[in-house]
Amino acid sequence: MKYPLHLIIRKKVSALLNTFLSLFVKQRAHATTLADKKIESIVIIRPNYRIGNLIFLTPLINELSKNLPDAKIDIIVGMQLAGTILDPMPNVHNVIDIPRKLLLHPLEMYRYIRQTRLREYDLALNMSGGSTSAQIVSLLVKAKNKASFYDKRLWADFNIIQERGRPTYPHMGLESLEFLRFFQIDIPKTPPSLDIKLTAKERALGKEALKELLEKEQLQDNKKVIAVFRNARFDKKIDDAWWSAWVEAVLTSDEDIVIIDILSPDIPQKLNENLLAYSNKNLRLLGAFFQACDLYVSADTGPMHLAVASGAKVLALFNKTNIAVYGALGEQNRTIDIEKLTVDDVAAITLEQLHSS
Repeated sequence: MKYPLHLIIRKKVSALLNTFLSLFVKQRAHATTLADKKIESIVIIRPNYRIGNLIFLTPLINELSKNLPDAKIDIIVGMQLAGTILDPMPNVHNVIDIPRKLLLHPLEMYRYIRQTRLREYDLALNMSGGSTSAQIVSLLVKAKNKASFYDKRLWADFNIIQERGRPTYPHMGLESLEFLRFFQIDIPKTPPSLDIKLTAKERALGKEALKELLEKEQLQDNKKVIAVFRNARFDKKIDDAWWSAWVEAVLTSDEDIVIIDILSPDIPQKLNENLLAYSNKNLRLLGAFFQACDLYVSADTGPMHLAVASGAKVLALFNKTNIAVYGALGEQNRTIDIEKLTVDDVAAITLEQLHSS
């Protein structure tokens, strides 16, 4: 995947800054696991604003809730809108958002520092290794123990450090499970899926939103419904001409299908008049809407992982990224590489996935 120049430069500057700071910090002697098994408060540090990266925390959160049912979990994220996905999850006590460019917002930074230091945790987990922002946050929070996997760019004061080693599962969505090793908790032998634990009320609201949309367009509710999200980052995005051809191929093959274009700030208008349109800033309710539809289709993007974590049936269309590492988790879901497939091929696969049990 190709990154824009400004992002490449920012990553290089961050790496150089971390390397420089690490030269002046002498790490104290550290353990590799928690000595005290009685953990009542945990803060997970993931100052990231990408929807997918935050949803990738759900396997860890769900396993901690099973093994440490009395532990309250705070999560530090980089975007309030994305952070609300995790709010109602088991054991989650508080989701704290920080400014994306922390040092450029001094008043926001002061507010954040005050908020984060109101409480002392039993454990702070740095999920982002040598990330500059993650280490700044790790330095600011008050915790009896601070844990991170080893990174040569570490400079914050961690007292529990492990070598990362080979991951149990190749998928990035399951990487957070590796942090169970700090608690000496076994990683599940069967890979879990992503799961934001939608409530019954949220699922009902998703079904109601779909029903209202179909009724507004005077469509029968016995139609098969496909939700489509056309956006993606950088060169993972599939162009609108391809989507137009795919829509025509799908609708020509089966007239009893309704396709709903999911709109966002980056995609404010639907593709054409053959599609319905839907949007929702509440990402949990958006996930519930995906789950109410018969199929969700998109490229490799955060909303695709949201659909998976909401229990929707998913068809993911990949063109650049590694399917084994970023594909749609879950037995009911399917990920295909469209680089060598025609639009008609993908339309046929779409219908297979739509009608699969």
